[in-house]
Amino acid sequence: MTVKRSTRVELNGKVAIVTGASAGIGRAYTLALAGAGATVIAAARTLGRLDGERPARNTLAEVVTAGEALPGRIYAQVCDMELEADIVHMVDQAVVNFGRIDVLVNNAAIMASFPLDASCDDWDRVMRTNVRGPYLTIRQVSPQMIRQRSGSIINVTARAASFVSMVSGGPNSLLLYAVSKAALNRLSHFMADELTPYGIAVNALSPGRVLTDTAAAARPEAKTSGTHKPATPEVLGPALVYLAQQTAQTLTGQILETDEFQNSWP
Repeated sequence: MTVKRSTRVELNGKVAIVTGASAGIGRAYTLALAGAGATVIAAARTLGRLDGERPARNTLAEVVTAGEALPGRIYAQVCDMELEADIVHMVDQAVVNFGRIDVLVNNAAIMASFPLDASCDDWDRVMRTNVRGPYLTIRQVSPQMIRQRSGSIINVTARAASFVSMVSGGPNSLLLYAVSKAALNRLSHFMADELTPYGIAVNALSPGRVLTDTAAAARPEAKTSGTHKPATPEVLGPALVYLAQQTAQTLTGQILETDEFQNSWP
């Protein structure tokens, strides 16, 4: 990997979009970017609900509340990544309201176990969310980034793209997820080549094993195994923030592991 040591982009005052931002990894990334001073459009399928008088856990409303004391601002945006119209509206609104888009984090994804004989509907839903959704979002933000001659796109991938270990449910239970993330990696390489002339960085980041609510529900033993890191901005944020600061001249076209940050990279 070649990294040029030119000045990175500071995030204070920059505008970022994070999809799948209401919970887990996406929540951590949203808070990390806001903590670095960015204005963050936090997107998910629903705004959320109240738990008594407070926003419920794993909702956009709760993320906005959690970020109130941070240097940056968080704005909630309802967006279903399976719907092209929602994606177009989300990006258009970001440009209208803030005049620019500097960072895109394609985090929204379906990670569910399916049998080897998964239905066509299952395949289509996973691919719509995990592959087509990021493609459509990149397609929408890239004209704005091209006009700016700058931007950083981070696609959240997974180790499953290249290797799936034996997990609960059998070795085939994550087949759809693994195939979708492999496709996302290829999309990342392709888009990096396409957007380099305009100064736009495109990288993929694998967070590794993270103790999200989804992971805990799928594998209860993960709570006590010690092999999963907590889904907090302090733990997951530094690698993501570093990539958000990159340009095509500093770092692009890479598939990176959060666990290797400050070891094998940058």
